[in-house]
Amino acid sequence: MRLPTRVRYGIRAMIELAKQPHHKPLSLRELALKQNLSAKYLQQMAAALKIAGLIQSVRGAEGGYRLARPAQKISAWDVCLALGTPPDPVECVNNNTCPRLQRCAANELWTELAQAFANVLKSRNIQQLAQREIQLESTTK
Repeated sequence: MRLPTRVRYGIRAMIELAKQPHHKPLSLRELALKQNLSAKYLQQMAAALKIAGLIQSVRGAEGGYRLARPAQKISAWDVCLALGTPPDPVECVNNNTCPRLQRCAANELWTELAQAFANVLKSRNIQQLAQREIQLESTTK
């Protein structure tokens, strides 16, 4: 299963926002530079993250974006839901129109796989990911 690029980049952006000292806002330009992403692409994601209540914008010279709630209260799953439908391993997992659904052992396997995938995303919050990234950055210097 592959997460859409939008979700992968969104999680990276959320981690970067969580790493900011004192909840300091970060401009999209700074965020794009720090994560080597397109500012235009980030702008689209920021709109969705803002609508979902995960980030907020701050106006002014020192403005930008910051997390709308504590990083430990935002899971990777929350970001995934805000930026798109979580991927299923196969099309039939959430498709009740399949004529084989009631007698398909493979569908049970795919459904279990999708649930495990979701559980991993739900078990990790942005604070944990930010702390781990800080650790990784300190070992590579």
